[in-house]
Amino acid sequence: MSTSSVPSLTYFQGRGLGQFSRVLLSYLGIPYENITVTEISDALRATLPYGQLPIYRDGDFVLTQSSTIARYIAKKHNFMGKNLEEEFLVDQIVTAIHADIFPAFNNPVPEKLQKLYEKYFGSFEKKLQETGFLVGSSVTLADLYVYVGFDYIRFRGEAALSSELSDEKYPKIAELKKFFESNEGVAKYIKERPETKF
Repeated sequence: MSTSSVPSLTYFQGRGLGQFSRVLLSYLGIPYENITVTEISDALRATLPYGQLPIYRDGDFVLTQSSTIARYIAKKHNFMGKNLEEEFLVDQIVTAIHADIFPAFNNPVPEKLQKLYEKYFGSFEKKLQETGFLVGSSVTLADLYVYVGFDYIRFRGEAALSSELSDEKYPKIAELKKFFESNEGVAKYIKERPETKF
């Protein structure tokens, strides 16, 4: 358990579900302790509300579930939109990625996966072409989630049908990737991130 005065995020060394919050914290410039483990020991499991990772500790506040952690960080640091309506539109995109896209590419059926990518990433691309942002008139967690999700699928390779997500097919999402990766904090995180299989 971390005794640091800064928040801590505990997850496996791989990108996986910890990637969203790691990139988010880096983008927002929030100091945090990035704790990586190779397995969930009995001692660690005893501290986990549901026996699984990632887990985020912010002082005495402990939170699990990857999308909930990201929403909490974004809400605390004014990155969930400018009003209640925008917040729920951001949440809608976060939920789509976690509930529909990620489960599908972990057990891929190529025809269904292709349609799913076209349905969601096609919608995201269209919105970016129309307004420049996925929600409202500024960058939010929704933009970051689409970037990280898009990038992670391509990282996973053809097992996740990554060739369907080309820069040519989704140029605005590709621009989103360049935008986030030009951020000093994100660039530093990527440079220091270890090579992993997942």
